[in-house]
Amino acid sequence: MTMQTKRFSPRDYLEENPQVRKLLRITVVIALIIIGGLLVLAAIDVYTWNGFVVRASKSLVNGLALSMLLFLMVSGFFLIFGLCDVINFAHGAFFMLGGFMGFVIYLGTEAVFLDPALPFYLIFGANQFALSVTAFIVSALGAAAVLALIGGGIEFFTIRRLYGNPIAQILLTVGFMFVITQIVEIIWGPSQFSYFIISNSQITYFFISGLLDFGGGLQFAVYRIFLIFLGLAVAGLMFIGFRKTRIGLLVQAGIEDSEMVEALGTDIRKLFTIVFMLGAGLAGLSGAVLVPWIGANSGHGLTYLIFAFVIVVVGGAHYGRLEGTFFGALIVGLSIQFTSYFIPFLENIIVFIIMAIILIVRPGGLTGHE
Repeated sequence: MTMQTKRFSPRDYLEENPQVRKLLRITVVIALIIIGGLLVLAAIDVYTWNGFVVRASKSLVNGLALSMLLFLMVSGFFLIFGLCDVINFAHGAFFMLGGFMGFVIYLGTEAVFLDPALPFYLIFGANQFALSVTAFIVSALGAAAVLALIGGGIEFFTIRRLYGNPIAQILLTVGFMFVITQIVEIIWGPSQFSYFIISNSQITYFFISGLLDFGGGLQFAVYRIFLIFLGLAVAGLMFIGFRKTRIGLLVQAGIEDSEMVEALGTDIRKLFTIVFMLGAGLAGLSGAVLVPWIGANSGHGLTYLIFAFVIVVVGGAHYGRLEGTFFGALIVGLSIQFTSYFIPFLENIIVFIIMAIILIVRPGGLTGHE
């Protein structure tokens, strides 16, 4: 009889020795603080103190704006994944399509308002500010509504038949991602072409444009500050709705135990469709509000889908915590912008480095379980 020796596993060793695991976490945190301090000192030495303050301030504002935009998108991904248990690979394509829908609806609304043959011209013809505000609101809500209908249709006619079959769900949503991307490229061209509202507008005016200049090189785009407040407002509404409304409580309960919710008399399939529509609508909304900043581009689908996965893992949102989505979006958005200003050669990989570090310290993400 031969005795088999147990193979050494670092993970098993750390699970069996919580003190060592705790010490390792503390060591990693201290090392990150030291590295961060050294990077700050190096940046001050390279750019001078004033240059560092300007770059850091711009990185902070742009990072917060990107974070709020990512939160709007990923919160929809979180809802679909959390309640419906569907890893929706088409979510990035929803986001990208929302950008093009917002672009088209904005220009279409503008054209209607500026048509002298229609009564709207009497109200908006000479008031460019009111025209731009109204067209923006219509385009954002319109893009959200269109994507909600598309998402609801996809769930009702296809995904509904595949619950409990994750492989089929993944293949189906990946297929929808390619189909939507190909349709967009046929209509608007490949990712080399980006579409912006102002450059295509009849009035070349947008109500949230320009810079806030504080002197000394401190200039911030007004629209990015607007995105920060918009994201915070939507986040607040989502947190309140999640905890105070009946549909929010049903979604939370469904994330925890969908079978029990159904046993208590709720039509879980109808709830799945509603949540899928809400998630796709949020993707469309976030895509539409991205256009005045970065533009509508057919390459955004894959890029932002990757961000969605990283945010969900980093924040621990896959454990059903909406706040994990918020904190994960903050980390990803800020890290991308700070890196692009100070360490540009790491811009494309920084989110993966951070994800690896966080998963070493907290395997369940920031708000997940151990």
